Amino acid sequence: MTLKDEQMRRRQAQEAAEACVQVLREQFGVRQVYVFGSLSGQGPWHSRSDVDIAVEGLPSREYVHALSTLYQILPEGVELDLITLEDAPPEMIARIKGEMDMPEDPKEALAKEVADELLSLGRIVDQARLVLRKLPQTPTFIEVNAAGKLIHDFYGGAERIFERIAVRLGPGLPIGESWHTLLLRGMESGVEGVRQAVIDHALALRLMDYLRFRHLFRHTYGYELEWGKLSPLVEGLEETLTLLRRQVEGFLKGL
Repeated sequence: MTLKDEQMRRRQAQEAAEACVQVLREQFGVRQVYVFGSLSGQGPWHSRSDVDIAVEGLPSREYVHALSTLYQILPEGVELDLITLEDAPPEMIARIKGEMDMPEDPKEALAKEVADELLSLGRIVDQARLVLRKLPQTPTFIEVNAAGKLIHDFYGGAERIFERIAVRLGPGLPIGESWHTLLLRGMESGVEGVRQAVIDHALALRLMDYLRFRHLFRHTYGYELEWGKLSPLVEGLEETLTLLRRQVEGFLKGL
């Protein structure tokens, strides 16, 4: 995608976000609507940036209807992240409402973004710990799928950290159908004159298992998931987060 194409895509996303705000207010009667993230200048815009919108006062029963309605407004290929502030963590609420200033220095801003993602990953690990403690010897369909969703969300958070590093420091996000894999592999390699490696090879291999499971989770029926296959990933979440936090924070300190 050329710079001109990227600028046009951002304008389209901005116009769509403004239309979404109007629909949320007029059709769904929400009390407050906030456009945040890269469209509001809280981070660098790139070709895979989402439209990030947060709302107050959207009834839970209307959430899916609102999401479906808004997707009809968005340009093709642009994803929407619709956050209900009533369910958001405190640090996210403060950032969305502009109560927490983002540092102007790109490296300091990156460190703040990564810290927020690590907090979210910590909450996922806390939930996984609770799930493991309460699981029966033979988990039910619902319990297996809940555990699978935790794995899915965990890798999503880790990948967002890698995306932010690639966008803010370079060399940008990979292109093509295999970009998720290429992004992860790029984190274990330094970029000459730009940055050192972010994680080591052992952690990259470990995270590759989570990436592959996320793909499986997205492209399989829920009844096909088996506890025996995903249990090592759930049980390994805490150690994986410890390694990820240590290596990413070490990388940031070296900038």
